[in-house]
Amino acid sequence: MTTTPTTFSILVPSFNPGRYLAEAMSSALDQLGPHDEILVQDACSTDGSQELLRRLAATDSRLRPVFAADDGQSDALNRALSRASGTWTIWLNADDVLCAGALAGVRAALADRPDLQILTGDHRLLRADGEVIDDFDGRPIELDTLLRRSTCASFSGSVVARTDFLRDLGGFDTALNCTMDYELQYRIARARPRQAAVPVRIGALRLHDASKTGTLWRTFLTEAHRLRMGNAATARQRALGWIGTGEQAASVVVFGLRQTAGYRRLRRAVSRSGRAGRADHG
Repeated sequence: MTTTPTTFSILVPSFNPGRYLAEAMSSALDQLGPHDEILVQDACSTDGSQELLRRLAATDSRLRPVFAADDGQSDALNRALSRASGTWTIWLNADDVLCAGALAGVRAALADRPDLQILTGDHRLLRADGEVIDDFDGRPIELDTLLRRSTCASFSGSVVARTDFLRDLGGFDTALNCTMDYELQYRIARARPRQAAVPVRIGALRLHDASKTGTLWRTFLTEAHRLRMGNAATARQRALGWIGTGEQAASVVVFGLRQTAGYRRLRRAVSRSGRAGRADHG
């Protein structure tokens, strides 16, 4: 049986990402194959990002930036998606990182499962300076998981989608300011694609003072709750949705704590304690 070669289109919406852009670009460029591409859709940044992208693109044709005003992050993603020639797409925000070895790990996983339409992997949480806060496992994108969790089933930067499948779904919802990834995952769940979660660390989410996660938390909370209730068809699902909203509200409270030096030590200690307790009762 003939299989289509695995090629990646990395979609990068960008507007004034500042000092984080160089690391985002190098993290992807360092592991691209000859037929992969990075599609940057930059909304005419004024912080030096245009100049950096032009310099990098002049030396590597796989980096393909377009500079044009857009109607927000979802519109930028849709414009990049319309240019994608890869068989698979990955969303990389301009202040985040594609983890080392991610593409090689995903290629290996897809070689074993060429029938897949969605692949989810693990992700890493970073402080502004790049220090690791913690690592998290990926999950399949399923309705109950989305309803009961404070966020996406898997981090958007660790979701690998077959390009034609993502286009058939309609791309990204331009009506949303913050939760376009969460809304997309509801549509993915309802489409019931062939999917798998694999132990490959794909994306790293960076927390910093200017990130949407910290500055637009009210919008995140409001949009996400509406999505939960809009996708909950039964009393049980509505209950799961309220649990998810409660967990998300609690996560806002600990947002600052997660960026402190002691957070990771505390979380590891709690995790070890939980494992020890399960072993004692095993």
